Amino acid sequence: MQALALWLDKTLSRILLALLIFVSGLLFAVGFITNKFEANIYDYRRQELKRIVEVARHSIDPVIIQYRAGLLSRQAALDKVRDNVRSMTYSDLFGANYVFMSSYQGIMLVQPFEPSLEGSDQSQLKDAYGLPIITSLIDTARQGEGYVTYYYHPPERTTQPQQKVSYVVGIPELEAYIGTGMYVEDIQKSYKAFQLNLQGIFLIFFMLIMAAQYTLLRPMFSSYQLLIQAFDRLRNNPDTALLLSPLIYRKGSEAERLVTGFNALLADMWAKSAAMQQAHEELTQSHEELTAGNEELMALYTQLTDANELLRKSEERYRLAMEGVNDVIYDWDLRNNKIELSARLNDILGLSGVEGGDGYTQWAARIHPEDKGVREQAMLDHFAGKTPYYAAEFRVMSQAGEYLWVLSRGKALFDTAGRAIRMAGSFTDISEHKKREAEIWRLAYRDPLTGLANRRLLTERLRSELVMAQGGQVCGAMLYLDLDNFKLVNDSCGHLQGDQLLIEVADMLGKVVDEHHLVARLGGDEFVVLLTNVCQTADIVQYAEKLLKALSREVNLCAHSFFLSVSIGIVCYPLHGAEVDEILKKADTALYAAKNAGKNGYRFYEASMQETLIHKLNMERSLRAAVSNEEFLLYFQPIVYLETGLVSGFEALLRWNNPQQGLVAPGEFIPLVEESGLIVPIGKWVMRAACAFARKLTNMAYADTYVAVNVSVKQLASEDFVPMVRAALHEAAVPPTMLELEITETILMNSECLTTNIAKLKELKDMGVRIALDDFGTGYSSLTYLKQLPIDVVKIDKAFVDDLTEGGKNGPLMGSIIALAHNLGLKVVAEGVETEEQRKLLREWQCDSIQGYLISRPVPEAEVLKVCMKSKDS
Repeated sequence: MQALALWLDKTLSRILLALLIFVSGLLFAVGFITNKFEANIYDYRRQELKRIVEVARHSIDPVIIQYRAGLLSRQAALDKVRDNVRSMTYSDLFGANYVFMSSYQGIMLVQPFEPSLEGSDQSQLKDAYGLPIITSLIDTARQGEGYVTYYYHPPERTTQPQQKVSYVVGIPELEAYIGTGMYVEDIQKSYKAFQLNLQGIFLIFFMLIMAAQYTLLRPMFSSYQLLIQAFDRLRNNPDTALLLSPLIYRKGSEAERLVTGFNALLADMWAKSAAMQQAHEELTQSHEELTAGNEELMALYTQLTDANELLRKSEERYRLAMEGVNDVIYDWDLRNNKIELSARLNDILGLSGVEGGDGYTQWAARIHPEDKGVREQAMLDHFAGKTPYYAAEFRVMSQAGEYLWVLSRGKALFDTAGRAIRMAGSFTDISEHKKREAEIWRLAYRDPLTGLANRRLLTERLRSELVMAQGGQVCGAMLYLDLDNFKLVNDSCGHLQGDQLLIEVADMLGKVVDEHHLVARLGGDEFVVLLTNVCQTADIVQYAEKLLKALSREVNLCAHSFFLSVSIGIVCYPLHGAEVDEILKKADTALYAAKNAGKNGYRFYEASMQETLIHKLNMERSLRAAVSNEEFLLYFQPIVYLETGLVSGFEALLRWNNPQQGLVAPGEFIPLVEESGLIVPIGKWVMRAACAFARKLTNMAYADTYVAVNVSVKQLASEDFVPMVRAALHEAAVPPTMLELEITETILMNSECLTTNIAKLKELKDMGVRIALDDFGTGYSSLTYLKQLPIDVVKIDKAFVDDLTEGGKNGPLMGSIIALAHNLGLKVVAEGVETEEQRKLLREWQCDSIQGYLISRPVPEAEVLKVCMKSKDS
């Protein structure tokens, strides 16, 4: 204990002990910080997994919306989603990673890093402890989203199974889910690497402090040692005591005063000695002082040489550390605005000479003007103590003139007054990360076909506008646009041409609408223009008319001419609502009213429009019930030979006997049957009922007649159409020659399905079924199609017949059409004949058969026999 006390009584010992305590506290703080960092990085990594999966989920929303709208089959939607997910690989501080996709049945759909697994059944896959992996992922995805933890072998590693955390989100529409995962071991390795780097930095920092302390304190300790030795000699033998020279110390310093005091004491002692001894001692003392001064000078020279060597080694270690990392390391002296930058900056920006002390001026001049404020604010917040460290993302121009994104981080050193005097940190090139972020944002917020804003971006912008509108800050309007008869373009020219037309429409909207407004595509041929701070009705109307004018034009596609027009529904906010769904719903209602008003126009939302929409919904609901309640029946309109007046056949016409309304007009419910998709089941019933009626005609001795049934595009497109017709004929036990199928020209105009449709019709004709081209002259008739189609009959539309007796110019054209059909070996039926004059003209042009009110209105089955008897009598 006494030895310890003596050791602690030394000044050097106390300084070393204080430094040791300071370093121990610093190491404890480092350990505490790194432990906190480990916990924080784990939580951050989990949140990053969730964010990546959510962004990936939002990026496939356009495909899901198209699938829900019926624009894509389930398989097509699944293929598009798989293609999108397969491209979603990414890299971060922990290495390369990917987004995977699997079905609810456990089939691996997308595995970018192991594509050989795609299509395999992984439902029985278990982790290293026998727990089901895929089942847990599917259960979590079916509930919506969440984390799943299990143990699994990391790829391309021979280590033991490691804990893995995955985050998944379900896609119920496709009965699939997507997700991504991480190995906890990677986070721990990253943390350990961070800990070792931090410890290395602090070790270097400690060695630098020790070297500086040694350099600064050694001269003082040497002076103290000389004084102690002098006092020891004085105590042991006053005669051998030596004077110390104060000239080697700074005047007024403590050492100089100590030496001066010591010399004064020694001189006083010598004054008491004998005069003879005093002269001799002074001469001896002078000699010894000169010798001691020379030795002290040599010691100081040795100390200076050692200090320079230590400084050189320290600078070499610092330079190796700066060159060994991938980031740019900087050390900024804030007092004189000098900055030291590592040479890595030259590799990133292609600069030279910037690592010198004056590099700050060159560096700061290259920062993007728009980013300087962000960077300076982040720095001021850190200098003011608002943030524990400085971090900012900004752009810097390279020597090639290209702006690169960097992440700048740093930590400031403060003086006793709280002023930042120095800051050290790093720059990281994050340009590729920013590009990936921009691409993910584009996939999430932009329509992939037109580049316009998508539904998600429109919803967020509209929600923000509505919040401000509730506070009385803004007002505006939403214009809901839908192209008129766009389906005809798709059916006639195919979806590729339709998509090209949508791109052109988007370009037209971009030219008409000002930049501060928003143009979005919701899907299909639906667009939205969000007018912000446009509150006057006159201004809104002016915009609507500009859009109508810009989009009302003739376009040429696939060798056909189409008249492009648009219908617009208009909603004003906050007048018509304060919620996004409410605004969209009312805009759709106004659009529906504009369509019903004749298209190519606009309508503002009115409360009464909702009643019309509800009536349509109620009618659709009643139609669905009518299928199962057998409320449909067939009326039959006779077709007679023009020369003999005898019945050649009957056209079957659908009627709806509603229990509440009675017989509903065909024009009121037939379009809704087409639109709702009920045409397929109802058409199947019509086919069976018509064949059953043909059986009854045979029983009434009218086996030489036929029954004509109208066929829609959706019926013909169904895969089981031909088997369905064959089954109806077989069930009724009637020959195929008693059935005629009436098709319209628009059914055949879809170039993608033309070959398939012709093949189906040819198969039916080979069976003996008659094929008639209905409404001839109202579509896009062409000789090419007439020669290609396997038809037997051409039915001329009522519009041509009406014009015959109204001073029209269709007379010569009618004669030409009949002659052309006969030259092609086709029979001709004229529809809508109502006067004797029309019948006379048609007879002159040698038309084969006629149909219309002149002969008979459509009648129920019970009155068919009367019509047949009447035709015989006439």
